[in-house]
Amino acid sequence: MKTIVYLALAGLSLAAAPVLAQQPSAPAQDHPAAGAVATATVRATVEAVDLKTREVTLRREDGEIVNLVVGEEARNLAQVAKGDIVTATYQVGMVVALGPPGKEPVRVDDTQAARTAAGQKPGGAIQQTVAVTATVVGIDMATHTVILKGPKRTVDLPVAKDIDLTKVKVGDQVGVVYQESFALTVEPAKKQ
Repeated sequence: MKTIVYLALAGLSLAAAPVLAQQPSAPAQDHPAAGAVATATVRATVEAVDLKTREVTLRREDGEIVNLVVGEEARNLAQVAKGDIVTATYQVGMVVALGPPGKEPVRVDDTQAARTAAGQKPGGAIQQTVAVTATVVGIDMATHTVILKGPKRTVDLPVAKDIDLTKVKVGDQVGVVYQESFALTVEPAKKQ
């Protein structure tokens, strides 16, 4: 049975909702937002599995051999066989939105994990989301930098040159959602 783990950064916008919803809505042209997502995927073929030592030998697509020791938390290792395809996907994304003055800065952390059921090929996913509101406490037009005070610390943040800092004011709120996801799937070897 093929194990499928679905990753989507659609959850990123959902995770942002509790933090950004605290701010009154404002026209998009007055309060800019920006986002970015990066994904890396690696595929390899299982060459050998040693159940006693829990060592798995993989051949990457470029031919390089990689040996991994799989921890006990990865159940179903006995289901992995030579020829199976292992796919690992790492995804990171961030959304930043500027809004009008609001309440005190807030931080919300959320971690979700899932793994396959007993008897299936090993696989799983973990996703960590951090949503923060911060208050603009300073603006440096010369260096195109804003100073943000969050619930845990204050940071100087360089801002992209295409963001019009004349629309940013001390006291404005900034909502940031950062999310990392990692998924691993094992697909059965193709039948010959």
